[in-house]
Amino acid sequence: MESKASVEVSDDITEERPSGPHKDHAVILLHGLCGSALELGTIPKLLKKANCTVVLLNIDNYSAALTNERVSPNWMDWCAIVESKVSRLKEEFKTVSICGLSMGATLALAVASRSSELLSVVLLSPVLQYDGWSVPCYQKLLAVVYDMGFRNWSYKESEPYGIKNFEMRRRVSNALKKDGVAAVGAASIPARHLRAAQRMMAYVRQALPLVRANTLIIHSIDDETASPRNAEMIQQGISSEVRKMVWLGDCYHIITVDNEREIVSNETVQFIRRSIDLHGNELSRKYLAHTSPLKDRRQ
Repeated sequence: MESKASVEVSDDITEERPSGPHKDHAVILLHGLCGSALELGTIPKLLKKANCTVVLLNIDNYSAALTNERVSPNWMDWCAIVESKVSRLKEEFKTVSICGLSMGATLALAVASRSSELLSVVLLSPVLQYDGWSVPCYQKLLAVVYDMGFRNWSYKESEPYGIKNFEMRRRVSNALKKDGVAAVGAASIPARHLRAAQRMMAYVRQALPLVRANTLIIHSIDDETASPRNAEMIQQGISSEVRKMVWLGDCYHIITVDNEREIVSNETVQFIRRSIDLHGNELSRKYLAHTSPLKDRRQ
């Protein structure tokens, strides 16, 4: 059964518009495939402290709480929801950014390739292909199996759950057993949703040159889900004038809750703040350049 157009369920997780130097900036946060806001760690809190308005989207047949394993989603529906939100935010805020984790980062790239309204994108453990050291060798055959019509199966999360920190990994394991969802996302990803994500990755690999927003990429050199090659492909393929890469050496895929989570949160907020400041300076330069010169009263 194919999905109909997705429905956006939640908007801002902030109740009031903040005050301060960055009050006119909104940041959309995108968790991973079949995940939740738990994955984003302290990033929402720090962005709000920086006076940014934080927008957390729950997307039909993308977010864990809204996943129907019997529905075959279309990644373009996910993209359309985010694009629509960007357009509406631009009516109220001067600038808008997107920060995504894992497949949320890939979704952010898809949106950035189709929209010129974004100031910046922050890509945390972006995935263009599942090629990390823990990915089973038969993973590439899953698309073949799916396209042959075998679709009623799920990919189950297993050790190390994207986390190097042993204590955090233990908590995640307990949460998955108890609630079916944890800081790493859901306990399993339905085949239909995984296939939609693979199709989105294929699109993004071809569309990287269309990305022009300021871009920050944070990736672990020991990512068990997506090898460092994913981040390198993005850095080399995008057309952004402002781009920054941060490599981590003591965590796995879910970098927002692992050993170097503070570095991830701080780098994210600092990059977005710098992008806002650079944008303001650029607008000031453009204003001065286009202001009519004073009339010479000596004549």
